[in-house]
Amino acid sequence: MKKTVLFVTMLLAVSAQGQLVDSGFEDWTAGSPDGWNGARTNMTIPAEQVSDDVHGGASAVRLNRTESGHQRFTTQALSVTSGTEYEVSFWVRGSGEIRVGLYDERSTGFGYFYGSWHVATATWTQVTEVVTAVQTSSIAEFILSVHLTAPDQHIVVDDVLITEGGAIPEVSIHDIQYTTDPSGDSPYFEQLVKTVGIVTAKDQFQSNGTEQNVYYLQDASGPWNGVYVFDYLDNGNVVEIGDEVELIAVVDEYFGLTELKSIQSFSVLASGQTLPAALVVETGEVSSEALESVLIQVLDATCTEVPGGANFGKWKADDGSGFAVVGKEIYTTTPDPELGVMYNVTGVVSYGFEEFNIQPRYAADIEMITSIGELAGADVTLFPNPASTVLTLDLGALAGRTEYRLIDATGRVVLADVVTADRSTIDVSTLQSGVYVMTLNNGASSWSDRVTVQH
Repeated sequence: MKKTVLFVTMLLAVSAQGQLVDSGFEDWTAGSPDGWNGARTNMTIPAEQVSDDVHGGASAVRLNRTESGHQRFTTQALSVTSGTEYEVSFWVRGSGEIRVGLYDERSTGFGYFYGSWHVATATWTQVTEVVTAVQTSSIAEFILSVHLTAPDQHIVVDDVLITEGGAIPEVSIHDIQYTTDPSGDSPYFEQLVKTVGIVTAKDQFQSNGTEQNVYYLQDASGPWNGVYVFDYLDNGNVVEIGDEVELIAVVDEYFGLTELKSIQSFSVLASGQTLPAALVVETGEVSSEALESVLIQVLDATCTEVPGGANFGKWKADDGSGFAVVGKEIYTTTPDPELGVMYNVTGVVSYGFEEFNIQPRYAADIEMITSIGELAGADVTLFPNPASTVLTLDLGALAGRTEYRLIDATGRVVLADVVTADRSTIDVSTLQSGVYVMTLNNGASSWSDRVTVQH
């Protein structure tokens, strides 16, 4: 039997169970369902009462969409509290699509939030969505938004129940990712959470005619501290690497990849933040659940397979511990890596098609190591070569005072200094493009090689 209709006034007091709305569209005044057709309703033809093929009771409501875009059918004004979840459940039939929304005066989306579309069918189907109030508001309205309806069918809705839940858990990215479940699923799978992280990588691509906006967040250096965010460009949530972002979103598992989706709240807390340090790992360790979406770096890894059609433009690098696959989702290595040449590779770890990949973000994430020699019994490495802004000098196990000189084509010393650290960087950004000779002296031993500066 249909429940007694409680939703009869604009104020609609919350019950002891947190119930805001229990509407079976039984009561109508002057051709309008009581408690509905709020200020945010924009239907040209008002909602109509129907009595045939209802879900329960004597009547339901038909939502008549006449515009090319979506149209809204909303509740009268209600009070909602920031950070609180609200479950919206209803039954629907007809032809078209319907989604749940909320107007709560939030600063994004002109005050609106919308969930995912649900396809209506000829038979009654129940839809349940959870939405979160971002802004405390006394003039909030819950929304049923419809589009793609058939002119002679439209969409019919019945038995709407809206209940207030608890506060959204505020969790770290490590909390979201860390799991002992053999499946790798997050302990917060299918839950709404609030979290904060710094953008370490971003990408945009088109899928099914829609621009996707994806990015990686990280709140500390190390395993389990990165997460993938799936967003839509239409949402207007623009990020840059180094942005500190706060999100309220649903935790999902997409073919084995833990991700945040259905973004309900988005804000950039600060920009230009220092990124968590890339975790240095061996290539054989990259295929690890703990490193999913984490910013990592592999060192002195030899290219063992170059990009090609068979590997979809990916390549392999091996530091002796087992190969890692280097992908091209964000950046396509240019020029192609050379077989047998060593590289340092930085990037975020992605997961797709049952494979972990390192995803470099830009050219600087691929450092080709071409200068390798021995000085006083120790291996010396100089990279990248060519260099545009900085050269990295790795002295390995070399001990003692080491002096370097960089000499241009005319024999003039353009840079010189003494280094004692295992690894140092040399600024070449102000030098003219061209070929130089780097000379190192350590005691009675010396070493030299050619270096190209290319801006």
